[in-house]
Amino acid sequence: MGNSSSASLPYKISPTPTTPASSPQSHGWAIYSATRKTDNGPVTAFQASKAELARTPLRKNPSLNQLIPALHHFHRIKRLIHPRILRAHATLDTDYPSSATGSDAPSASSSSAAPGLDALHQSATTGTLIIVTEEATPLDDWLDSLDPTSPAANSAAISWGLYDIVEALVFLHTQAKLAHGMICPRAIFVTPGGDFKLGGFDLITPIGIEDGGGGPTPHFRTYEAATCPDEYRSPERVGQRYDVLQQSAPIHSIDCYSLAVLIEYIYAHPNAGTNGKVPAPLQKALLRMKNESPKLRPRLGPLLKCPVFDNPYVMAQLFLDEVTAKPAEEKIMFLQSLPDILNRGVLSEDVAVHKILPLLILSINGVAGSESAMAQDVNRREILAIVPLLFQIAESFLTKKPELFQRHITPLVPILFGVKDRGVRGAVLQKISLLESQLDNASVNTHVFEPMCSGFSDSSAALRELTLKSTIVLVPKLHHANLEKLVRYLVRLQSDQEASIRTNTVIFIGKVAPNLSEISRQKLILPAFTRSMKDPFTPCRLSALRAVIACKEYFTQKEISEKVLPCIVPHLLDHASDVRNEAFKVVDALLIGLREESQRIGKDEAERITAASCGINQTGNAANNPLGSSGIAAAPASGSYLSGISSWMTSASQPTEDMTAPSSNPLPTSYNGMSTKAPAAKPGPAAPKFSSLTLSDAHIGGASKVHTSDDAGGWSDDDDILSSPTKNAGSEWDDDDRNFETSYSGGAQSTSKVNIDDDDDDFFASFDATKPRNVGGTKAATSGGSRLSAPKKGLGLASKGAPSMQSSGLKVKKQPVAVKKLPATDLMDDGWDDF
Repeated sequence: MGNSSSASLPYKISPTPTTPASSPQSHGWAIYSATRKTDNGPVTAFQASKAELARTPLRKNPSLNQLIPALHHFHRIKRLIHPRILRAHATLDTDYPSSATGSDAPSASSSSAAPGLDALHQSATTGTLIIVTEEATPLDDWLDSLDPTSPAANSAAISWGLYDIVEALVFLHTQAKLAHGMICPRAIFVTPGGDFKLGGFDLITPIGIEDGGGGPTPHFRTYEAATCPDEYRSPERVGQRYDVLQQSAPIHSIDCYSLAVLIEYIYAHPNAGTNGKVPAPLQKALLRMKNESPKLRPRLGPLLKCPVFDNPYVMAQLFLDEVTAKPAEEKIMFLQSLPDILNRGVLSEDVAVHKILPLLILSINGVAGSESAMAQDVNRREILAIVPLLFQIAESFLTKKPELFQRHITPLVPILFGVKDRGVRGAVLQKISLLESQLDNASVNTHVFEPMCSGFSDSSAALRELTLKSTIVLVPKLHHANLEKLVRYLVRLQSDQEASIRTNTVIFIGKVAPNLSEISRQKLILPAFTRSMKDPFTPCRLSALRAVIACKEYFTQKEISEKVLPCIVPHLLDHASDVRNEAFKVVDALLIGLREESQRIGKDEAERITAASCGINQTGNAANNPLGSSGIAAAPASGSYLSGISSWMTSASQPTEDMTAPSSNPLPTSYNGMSTKAPAAKPGPAAPKFSSLTLSDAHIGGASKVHTSDDAGGWSDDDDILSSPTKNAGSEWDDDDRNFETSYSGGAQSTSKVNIDDDDDDFFASFDATKPRNVGGTKAATSGGSRLSAPKKGLGLASKGAPSMQSSGLKVKKQPVAVKKLPATDLMDDGWDDF
């Protein structure tokens, strides 16, 4: 509907009707779903256009229209209030807004008041009639919605509904002194909680009063034949013998007959669960209710004692209706029994959600929200009985409908966490996973985590432990600030006096590590595991070892080797066998990663040395063939520390004597990528030429057959000595040696030591000499060779013929070597001019 006619009502009415006004038995009323504007609670709205009602004749009597019966119902429903009668929250006749009930319409002058029941024909016919009631469904629609696979539950629900209708009629007959006059399916509505509500007050009338003609009211006599279905009219009504009703018929007589027909109609429905038959205990009663004589029809009150109403469903529904008036102890006992009743399926989902849940919410808001009320023991025990039932209903039925969870449960979370009672807090914490799954991140951080943090420092060890266990499900939704706050609580709990709490804390840390930031992990997990490994409680140490495996991906291999393993290894001899076994498993698992890392390092080192060797070999090949295969001079090899050092040492050294055994095919030398062929050697004794050393000459990398004890023949960038194998293959030199031992491939073999300098702390100290120095008392050669000065930039080193070197191991006659410091003006192109 949603037009301006309902704007003054505090309800939002849907624009599309669930039941149109043109449907059979609607009598001009369209049914709409609606909600309250205040809390979006569901209600039902009935609307009828007075103009349409005035134009629509009654099918049984075309001379009459639907307007007067609709106005009669409109005026009666807002005055009749009973739990079994459809409750009208608001009514509005747009022609007379001053007569509206439950609306925000402004008051109008008394001259615009609506006519009463005695002057309905004087009512204006241009407006709209609106009735807002509790949420309800027509009886026929409810019967069609029943699950045919649950006949027992359907039969129990119907028995409760008939009980409601009987109670409503008893109220009308005994208290209001009125006869309904139109008991039929159209007058029955069913709430979501399964309660039958009486409506359809088109013909309601007193009986046995003086009205000029005797019997029922003139309105009843005029419209009852055209409004009420014939099968629901008693014989005296069909014969229009209204004098019988006036003189001798009791007030319940016409409704008693109609109710019997209605009962037969309901049980004949395929979903009634009775195979279309009326239950045996009711069959005899129905015969009496349909007696031809109005005087012999029984009163309806005793019908409530029929055995058909004696079942657990009806008993539970009755207690729910009266629970607010029950003594506190009975109420608590009933609430404690409800979880079992729901588990056994005695009460349906609709009853749990729409009847039990509102009662629980009402009690929590009224009791749990008040500290003074919670100070009373009876109220505290009532809340303790309510909380488990509340979460059982939420978990069983509301998770399928998130909007219901948000409407009913979410507002209660701050109230429950605000209750300063350990029993209530424990009951809430046990269902924390349900709250986490249904609440958004903001609600979890604000309404759940922050209030529950008080449990970490509670004096009760059981509550501290339960708080710790419950927090694990919240971690994925916590923001950074709360995660940091949680870390501080975890550090504190590791020193808890309860061993079980310390154990659960280290387990907790292992599980939440993926959700922590890198900084938080570095500060928390390794110190926490180390602390727990020293715990005297065996399960705590065992849990710490298992947590290490769970979090090993957050440790680097260096941290594992330097920090983690030293903490684990002592537990290989722990006095507890479980800890020892677990420690061995952890060490084995960590060693796998360390082996892989070691192999990777070795592979990277081999690749680096191979790359350096290839670069130097390419430089040596370029010296033999300066232009290379393409006729272009080769570029200097600058990718290795050793290649730069060897080139630099070549440029800074001067030979003191000629070569003693010149090769017939002297090797060319290279300087900074420029190749030059050495001149033929002259005969006579000479000192060895201190030529440029390459990795292939020193048998390093792929050509080397000699290995040190540390790295199996590989050279690192920190090596200061270049060594080649001597005759004694078992001798090895370390990085502190200052002796070079070489050999020539031809001539007599002789060895001598070359002492570079006495300064062992600085490899480059020998380069600080201002002039060449005679080492070992050997004189510089004056014949067969000449003293060489440092070559100019871009020039090759001219020297005697270099010896031919063999890959099997070379020896040189050890001669003193003079080293000269390079002039400051010489710029080297090998990338080491910083020195």
